[in-house]
Amino acid sequence: MSDVIPLKAYQILEDTLGKEKAQALVEVLSTHISNELMNTKESLKVEISEELKKELATKYDLKILEVELRKEIDLVRKEIDLVRKDMKIMEIRLIAIIVIINIIFNPNALELLGKLFGIIK
Repeated sequence: MSDVIPLKAYQILEDTLGKEKAQALVEVLSTHISNELMNTKESLKVEISEELKKELATKYDLKILEVELRKEIDLVRKEIDLVRKDMKIMEIRLIAIIVIINIIFNPNALELLGKLFGIIK
């Protein structure tokens, strides 16, 4: 007897049908259930495999993503370079404004600048 049906159920079958018929019935049930389980197992494998294929990224998908990310990185680098140039221009303007304000409000600053540049001795 196989483990297809519980022992108690087999004993009831044996009492009702007799030993030979009960064994034959259990063998038929066992074969049928095993076949059904195998078919179900195979169909589940195929179904899970198909679902995973839909969800997982392929090498091609990753390559496309890599190309897009590289383009985005290049764009960000260009923007950073522009910001740095703008900051350098702003720094020069700020220094010029400070010098001009210093010259306007400090009369000795003009004389100092003349000495620094060698205009006044």
